[in-house]
Amino acid sequence: MKKGIKRRVVWSYLLLIIFCVALFETMILFALRLYYMEGMKQALRDQGTMFSSFYEQEIIDYRLKPDAVNLLNQYNFLVDAQVQLIDEKGHVLADTHHITEQNVSRYGDVETALLGTIGYLDTELEDERVLIVTQPLKRGSTVIGAIRFTTSLENVNDIHFQNALLLLSFGGIVILAAAIMSLFLANTITKPVSAITIAAEQMASGKLSTRIPKEKDDEIGKLADTLNYMAKKIEKNEQLKNEFIASVSHELRTPLTSIKGWAVTLHSMSEDVFFQDGLEIISNESDRLNGLLNELLDFSSLSSGRLPLVFDKVSLPALVKQVVQQLEPRGVRQGLKVTFQIDESVEEISADYNRLKQVLINLIDNALKFTPSGGLIAVHLVRDRKEAVITITDTGIGISEAELKLVKDKFYKGKSQAAGSGLGLAIVEEIIQAHHGLFSLASKEGRGTTAEIRLPVR
Repeated sequence: MKKGIKRRVVWSYLLLIIFCVALFETMILFALRLYYMEGMKQALRDQGTMFSSFYEQEIIDYRLKPDAVNLLNQYNFLVDAQVQLIDEKGHVLADTHHITEQNVSRYGDVETALLGTIGYLDTELEDERVLIVTQPLKRGSTVIGAIRFTTSLENVNDIHFQNALLLLSFGGIVILAAAIMSLFLANTITKPVSAITIAAEQMASGKLSTRIPKEKDDEIGKLADTLNYMAKKIEKNEQLKNEFIASVSHELRTPLTSIKGWAVTLHSMSEDVFFQDGLEIISNESDRLNGLLNELLDFSSLSSGRLPLVFDKVSLPALVKQVVQQLEPRGVRQGLKVTFQIDESVEEISADYNRLKQVLINLIDNALKFTPSGGLIAVHLVRDRKEAVITITDTGIGISEAELKLVKDKFYKGKSQAAGSGLGLAIVEEIIQAHHGLFSLASKEGRGTTAEIRLPVR
């Protein structure tokens, strides 16, 4: 899922949810802090108003300055705060705590209060966050001083921190739930797509009988229907093609047999060298055409599944040895060295003897065709866990990287003059797949080729 749809869907939804959760939690935390701060400000304002009302007569009688300490000590404040009485010039007249400053007129809250409106200050004093509310004290419309409240914000910060933890926990649960839902949603998209991809790959490899199960009647379901319809039509066309090839091949066999027979007969009766050479060419070309027809019939039958394989117990060591010994004289005539190394302990397997022999002959024949004189062809049979592995290695002309991807395709013919009909390797792969095995080619141009067959053993 590194760069697939699933990752994009999950992260798209997840990032959107994370952004929304972070935005809403930030707004809620800001609103909560504002609410608590406004509540504290209101409580301090109320205390200032009650103080002014309680000592209204004393303020009228000019007793604020001479009796400031008594007035402050006698009043029972309902808030936990430092309270200061300040005159009209910012001098501290009385303080419920130790007086640290004699004049506080330089502070913004005091300046505002002495101008006639309530002043606020959120600052840090002695490493502690505090809120200061200063309310003017008036005689009529004249400001004669102010009452200043300083309270700690530690409780508010603690509550704010607890709220933040609670919201973060809730946000984490929401994000986790969103991640699970995103994964579920992504799976509802990617699983059918993955199934379609696998089925399409099987169809592309020739398994046209593969069908894609339709889970829902949506766009993906319609895509599955389309691919199934396509596979059905291709399978039908493939069947018509195979039937046509089989029919034509059968029809051509009779005239080819007649041509071959008459060419051999006339060759034995004629004494003219020119006619003998011509008849020999006709005979050889008839054999070549007959071989091509046999390959077409085999491939058509294997592709359509109409060629029954006769499975029996087959000794691979004996089969490999027989095929190598059969073709070894041809290698000697071409100036090639043919060697084999066989693990005699490889058990018997269930296989079609004739078809496996056809595969080995085809591969060794290719090695003989494409290996120049003085080269080497080595055949090995070994046991690899639950598989029997046959490798045929030559030191021939090799196959280019571009051609190596195509040589097993139907009717593909390489650039070499020794290339055949283009069906040999396709037939080999069909036969090996019918035995539930694997066939692969490895090659370097100018360095030779290695064909590998893996067949399951008991």
